[in-house]
Amino acid sequence: MDKSDFSNKVASASKWSLFTELSAKLIGPFSLIILARFLTPDEFGVVTIATMVISFTQVFMTSGLHKAIVQKEEEKYRIEEISSVVFWANMFFSSIIFFIVFLIADPLSHLLNEPRIANVIKVLALQIIFSALSLVQTALFQRDLKFKKLFWVRIVTVVAPTILSIPLAILGLGYWAIVGGQIFGSLANTIVLWTITKWKPSFYFNFNIFKELFSFGYLSIIEGIAGWFVVWLDAIVIGVYFSTNELGLYRTASSFVNAIMLLLVSPVTPVLYSALSRLQSDQHMFKTHFLQAQKLVFFVSITVGIIFLLFGDIIGNIIYGSQWKGIGIIISILGIAYGFKALCSLNGEAYRAKGRPGINALVMSINLMIYIPGYIFAGGLGLIYFVLAKAILMNFPQPIWHFYYSKKIFNVSFKEVFNNIKFVFWAATGVLIVFIMYSFVFNNNSVYINTIIMFILLLLYFICLIPEKQFFKKTVFTVKNTISKVS
Repeated sequence: MDKSDFSNKVASASKWSLFTELSAKLIGPFSLIILARFLTPDEFGVVTIATMVISFTQVFMTSGLHKAIVQKEEEKYRIEEISSVVFWANMFFSSIIFFIVFLIADPLSHLLNEPRIANVIKVLALQIIFSALSLVQTALFQRDLKFKKLFWVRIVTVVAPTILSIPLAILGLGYWAIVGGQIFGSLANTIVLWTITKWKPSFYFNFNIFKELFSFGYLSIIEGIAGWFVVWLDAIVIGVYFSTNELGLYRTASSFVNAIMLLLVSPVTPVLYSALSRLQSDQHMFKTHFLQAQKLVFFVSITVGIIFLLFGDIIGNIIYGSQWKGIGIIISILGIAYGFKALCSLNGEAYRAKGRPGINALVMSINLMIYIPGYIFAGGLGLIYFVLAKAILMNFPQPIWHFYYSKKIFNVSFKEVFNNIKFVFWAATGVLIVFIMYSFVFNNNSVYINTIIMFILLLLYFICLIPEKQFFKKTVFTVKNTISKVS
């Protein structure tokens, strides 16, 4: 593999992945912000419950066989053969899952004592079929680092829901505005991918290929299931202890913070996985690429987390308005929590690139054993205490396991990681401690004074990062060079 050509391909893929995720993550949250002006937290809560059910079924599709297309080298079988096997396996499993979801929708709505969700679940189940039809095409583009084409696909499929949802909300259709937009977006994604992809499934299926892929895919599915519980366990507990109004309030704040974080992190993730998969035999380049990406992602995420921490109330009031009272403090707590959590956010892709997808599943499973009793206990104390518990649990003890396995699998030690991000870490930690002390000791109700203090703390954070000025210069130079020279 020519390292210069490979670096150019990674740079080009990074640029288009960045454009893709920036566009998608800007349009998506912007659409939800507009919808929040026409819909209530209760209506968002209804859709949240239905989305939670559908997202669980999607785990079996989006976390499984198609990821092997990106990771596998052409040794025993051609990619065309592997792709066809994955496609037909996906269609078989998705059809079964679709009918199961359709059948359990009504009993589930009775169990949750929320009759509105039955029909919503049945309609959203169509996304399962649409997903199965388009996963292979997406994986083939990712494998070849052709993120430019994925950029245009994503633009269409993100704009489509917005075009439909906002008018439906204005017309007073309530939560059906969100449902209609989601279905329209999934359909558009499938149509566009089938239109621009040269590959089409052949009537070919090989059980030997399937068995090999399943040995990789089933571990990714286990990881996906564990990941689903990590993502949705909080919503399940809130749904048990609180109303759909509070569920909508919490989930909207969480989705907003997560969307902004993903806006910054997700451009790196698919490119990193594709690049590391090609570098899995070159230990030095693998390690170098991983540490560079980790530092960049952590810096950007923790900086945004600090901004959320300091200005959560202002952001909540400006964006969501008076009917969403209480959303600001949730944004502040989750913002800084997601910022610190980003330190290990790329480890899962590195494990998969090394052909060890089960490691991330193991880490998530261990964490779940801690999350479950912690969430249940905090749920009985009140919503804010629950949010605080989530912020603590999502950052401890998860990094311990990741540091252990990163050293074991790709020889990246805790010392190397910490030395790589130490100035950013201590700057953020210092601001967090001062913020907590100020909030508890002074408890000032003056918006004007609080805003000034928050800006002073933000300035303090950046002053503490002066030792990293060379890293910032190099990052800015790399971004400019990538955008200007790589077509």
